[in-house]
Amino acid sequence: MAETAWSELEFVVVRRLGGIVTVRLNRPAKMNAINSGMEKEFYSVLADCNRIDSVKCVLLCAAGPNFSSGHDIAQVASETVGGLEPETIEDKYWVHTGDLLPPWRFTKGLVVAAKGFVGPHANTFLLAADVVVAAENTRFSWEESRVGVGAPYGPYALMPFHFPIRVMKHLWMTGGWLDADTARDLFYVNRVVPLGDEEAVAMRFAEQIARMDTGDLVANKRGIHRLYEAAGLSAMVDVGRDPYVPDAQAAVAKEHHLRLIHEKGVKAAVQARDSGWDDEVSKV
Repeated sequence: MAETAWSELEFVVVRRLGGIVTVRLNRPAKMNAINSGMEKEFYSVLADCNRIDSVKCVLLCAAGPNFSSGHDIAQVASETVGGLEPETIEDKYWVHTGDLLPPWRFTKGLVVAAKGFVGPHANTFLLAADVVVAAENTRFSWEESRVGVGAPYGPYALMPFHFPIRVMKHLWMTGGWLDADTARDLFYVNRVVPLGDEEAVAMRFAEQIARMDTGDLVANKRGIHRLYEAAGLSAMVDVGRDPYVPDAQAAVAKEHHLRLIHEKGVKAAVQARDSGWDDEVSKV
């Protein structure tokens, strides 16, 4: 995609200022739920920025009060139980690629300004980012795993490199969540700032990154990522290529969740999902 086509994108708003490109998730009425179209557009812009020598950093932020609820589970439900033809990315089902996603392979700087709710798939962007700045009201959620998502495949394989084992178990095994202060204490985010300041502070980080020589920036990031890949990341990603197959009872529960989404909407399904769960115990 040419840079001139960025203004025509449907689900993200892109603005360039010198060496910094700002990508804003733009489905605020849907809590910026990441549908296949948004994902494709974001990845296309990242690919463009990789090719443009003068681009040094991408700043990812969001319109509205929330960063993103994660996967658009309404689309997932429509494709799973509603008969809609499943969308693909790089010839694979867009939801479960079992691979590290393009944000990990992006060679320039990637800074995220988070606020409000950050759902599971939105966290895959944060897991791969170089810097994350969070507003004080941010909630980092893995609560969707309460209805069954299997092993931490593909991009979620980055979790053990961010979290101690008991934190990862708390998040993944029991559908837990983090507030902004805990995320900072665990070094999942670089800064916690008052709501409304997150984009300005994230831009300060982007400007710092943009001062680097492009060759040095790319080489340093590539080297750091290769260290983690050599430390076992690539083997962890392979978990996604041998996925967990749920037993009959679990499969029925997951289908019921998806049917509830498809027939009564996401809000009703999430309320049913969270019924009886202790929010304080679920918090890491």
